[in-house]
Amino acid sequence: MRVHPDIAMVGPRWLIAAALVLAAPLPAAAAEPGVLAQRGGLLLLLVVALVVQAVVIAALVVKTRRMRRAELAARVQLTEMAQMNRLAAAGELSASISHEIKQPLAAIAANANAALRWLSRATPDMGEARAALERIVGEAHRASDVIGSIRALFKKAAADKAPVDVNALIREVLTLVGRDLETRRIAVETDLPAGLPAVVGSPAQLQQVFLNVVTNAVEAMDSVAERARTLRVTSQPHDTEGVLITVEDSGNGIDPANAKQIFEPFYTTKQQGIGLGLSICRSIVESHGGRLSASPGKLHGLALRISLPADQAVRA
Repeated sequence: MRVHPDIAMVGPRWLIAAALVLAAPLPAAAAEPGVLAQRGGLLLLLVVALVVQAVVIAALVVKTRRMRRAELAARVQLTEMAQMNRLAAAGELSASISHEIKQPLAAIAANANAALRWLSRATPDMGEARAALERIVGEAHRASDVIGSIRALFKKAAADKAPVDVNALIREVLTLVGRDLETRRIAVETDLPAGLPAVVGSPAQLQQVFLNVVTNAVEAMDSVAERARTLRVTSQPHDTEGVLITVEDSGNGIDPANAKQIFEPFYTTKQQGIGLGLSICRSIVESHGGRLSASPGKLHGLALRISLPADQAVRA
């Protein structure tokens, strides 16, 4: 067990000096009862000091372990709370969609039935039937507007696009998850060369994409025990003026046949996942004119690649 340097300094230098004194041979003239008793007292004091030192070290080690367990428990609790928040948000969104869509669909069904009744008469009333069909068209447009407004929620930051330094965003994300990487004992390898073209986009949206992709890579290595846990993040020029970001982990990876399926809504390999993270990330990347893809990585795990077009007028 590796002992913290502060704990290792608990043993003062005088203990070492006392041990050296006790280990030195006594002159024949000093072998008197009083001298021996004094030497025995010093030996007893040394033993007591060593016992106290051992108790202090043990107490500090126990305290450190308790702190680590408490930190781990807090991290697990935060993860569960975040998961509950995502589930609650998804539930609220689905309830809102259901409520907004149900009304125009009910109106469409009612008007369709009315049109059938008008047409089923011995003398069909074409005017009423036509009016019912026009109301159906109107309600269909209303349903389309509801869907459009929901899509706008995910694109509301699109108008706030600006030149973005991709490498700076990646470093910010790695700083955010730095403590988690340290706790999980994950080594980070980066290759973020200077001089890459700036990407025109929403900084908040792109940061959310990078954070989600990195978090997925980190969680994919939880079950890895037989090899080093490594997270590799690289950026490079792509397609003349574009940028390619690759996030690779040393997890267990996925079946190549499922590489495209992981971006489908509600598809997940996690026990507690809801399968929306990568789907939303792909939508954000595509709204920026880019592409998100996955393939087996060189570190035994999965490699996610984000390609984004760059602002040809701005250099990061």
